[in-house]
Amino acid sequence: MDEQQTRSAVQAHADAVVRGDFDHVTNDFIEEMRPQVPAIGQSLPRPVTAAEVRSLDIGDEESVAEIHYQGADAAVTIRSRWRDVDGTPQIFAGEPL
Repeated sequence: MDEQQTRSAVQAHADAVVRGDFDHVTNDFIEEMRPQVPAIGQSLPRPVTAAEVRSLDIGDEESVAEIHYQGADAAVTIRSRWRDVDGTPQIFAGEPL
């Protein structure tokens, strides 16, 4: 995977979650996962007030990101797995840590 493109995509995803830009967030997932996005969002603090990419491991076939989401009363770190889909990094799996 392209390192700069993947880093930019992961940061843009984290920023979109904070902004509440759910169209952007949903489009970051592979097509098959998009119906699950609302359920995945239930694990996040409400509202998310900050997001920090804590780690990003770039691989040839997939990359793994850990993003910490902070809210007023709660926080969670999500590990997401990204793959290049038609030249665009997209999330194909994720789970809270």
